[in-house]
Amino acid sequence: MGAGQALAIEGVAVAPLVEEVCRQVRGLAPDCAVSCPPAPDVTVHANRDALKQVLLILLDNAARHTPAGSAVDVRAGASVGRLTISVSDDGPGISAAALPHIFERFYRGDAARTGEGAGLGLAIAKELIELQGGALTVASEPGQGSTFTVSLPLAG
Repeated sequence: MGAGQALAIEGVAVAPLVEEVCRQVRGLAPDCAVSCPPAPDVTVHANRDALKQVLLILLDNAARHTPAGSAVDVRAGASVGRLTISVSDDGPGISAAALPHIFERFYRGDAARTGEGAGLGLAIAKELIELQGGALTVASEPGQGSTFTVSLPLAG
């Protein structure tokens, strides 16, 4: 996506989308213990394909940076006109020095340098969420894992 591009925004049912993404990631990363409690039966103003791509990026990162058999938890909730979807992992976490840069294009933290990828996934995810009127944030501490949270406006 380039600057100034718009996405077609529509009502997207959250529960089936989250379930589909979790099922897909379980098939692609069988060594990752993906926990996906039922999402609320709500609709968001979003682009379904873009939101799915963001969730797949977040889950792929979690699966790639979490030791085999470790937990990855996907939780969705709704309140005060917003939906939040959090992807939490038991991975190595992100250093305080790297945290401000993880959404920059081509940035790869020390732990990621030995793996695959060009350092674009999180930058793309953040841009896609912002194009939908949402936000993507992260909370992480070394040795404690990471939680990435998507926030989008509810429909209606």
